[in-house]
Amino acid sequence: MSVRSRVASHSGWLAVLGPFVAALFVAGFVRYVLVDWPTIATDPAFFQHTGWYVLNGGVPYIDVWDVNPPVPFGITAVLSLLSGGDMLVLHGLSSALTTLVAAATVLLVGWVAYLVTGEDAAAVAAGLTMLVVPELFLLSPEGVRAQFYALFFGVLALALALRDRPFLAGAMAALSAGSWQSGGVFALLVVGMAYQRSGRRDALWTIAGGGVVTGVVVLVFAAAGALVPMFVETVVATLSAGSSYTLAERVYSLLLVFGYGSLLLPVALYGWAHAAVRDRRERWWITAGGVLLALQVLFVDLDGSTDALPWLAFVALGVAVTVERVTTRWSATAEHRGDDANRATRRRWTAVVAVVAVLVLSGLVWHFGSPAPQSTLRAMHQEAEPEADPLPITPADGDVPSMQTIYWEQLKPETCHYRLSWNEVRWVAMTDDRLDRRTCDGWPDRTDRG
Repeated sequence: MSVRSRVASHSGWLAVLGPFVAALFVAGFVRYVLVDWPTIATDPAFFQHTGWYVLNGGVPYIDVWDVNPPVPFGITAVLSLLSGGDMLVLHGLSSALTTLVAAATVLLVGWVAYLVTGEDAAAVAAGLTMLVVPELFLLSPEGVRAQFYALFFGVLALALALRDRPFLAGAMAALSAGSWQSGGVFALLVVGMAYQRSGRRDALWTIAGGGVVTGVVVLVFAAAGALVPMFVETVVATLSAGSSYTLAERVYSLLLVFGYGSLLLPVALYGWAHAAVRDRRERWWITAGGVLLALQVLFVDLDGSTDALPWLAFVALGVAVTVERVTTRWSATAEHRGDDANRATRRRWTAVVAVVAVLVLSGLVWHFGSPAPQSTLRAMHQEAEPEADPLPITPADGDVPSMQTIYWEQLKPETCHYRLSWNEVRWVAMTDDRLDRRTCDGWPDRTDRG
């Protein structure tokens, strides 16, 4: 079925998917407020503190060493401005915004699936597949994490490309890549989609949209004297100081992320294969995105469940294509038998929603109540880790307060190395740098792998 570039403003898929999304994200937010508020995890504390720090004279990549691109810092700087410098208010705004962004992303995935297939059942299945990984609605209330925004902007870029809005699609894809490096996959895809749909002119408009966003970021950091440090930290250090891995380790990590929802991975694989073989002219990008981001999680970066979220979007679209194929066959069979069309449609809806909804609930069971299989996978994960020479330094060697202390007390650290992630420590060891460096403002004298 060809891609639909225009749809009715009210669709059956949204009436079904919307309540699921609202219920789960409201429940996740309320749980965080009642159980954990205002506890803040290290990553949200870092991003939100950096936003505050920017408004108080700090320059990312000079006063703050980090491998993440700059868009999340811009978002938290705006939130910090709105908070009036109150860190509790800033945390509340960050929690609310990230929850809304994550919830909107699920609906966007459903919309993209509907634009591709024209099937309400496929759109609902795609949206529910996103919820199979419960960290999407359990971690988003904790505050700003780069992956949530990369996913949101990236899926929005796909939707805009399917609605023939090339300039906006390019701009959103650039924001995705500017939130997290793997968002660059969305940029490649929307340029290809624009060329496939409308030719070179729209492809150039897409590139122009991305170029405007990228140009603004480059000019801002060039004016602040932070362009070279930004490139070193977000590109060179990211490629050089990544964690060691084995393929088996990554596979076990994926199984830990998906849990019982791993049953949907073969379903998605069938959808990718069908898109690549039977409808590659219009749906090639689903397979391409799935494969490229699979390479990312298997060979580049998978340190936690949030790192798999961009790939999850393409898993969901693969499931949508498979559901479209199945429902089409069911319709043909029902028509051949002379069954009532409305009754057959209701049966399809019931079957699809029931199966995927059970898997969504299984995600919560996996997250909270499956210690035995999880511990088994973790043991296999640890056994698969390659042996490596120990680093000469560890995060504990940095004489800095915890990220939570830095956040709540609004500290301006005396060193640029205060987040002290393992990537950061590996980089310091590789370059003979110092953990007590006041600023991180130049090109390293050397880089190696130890």
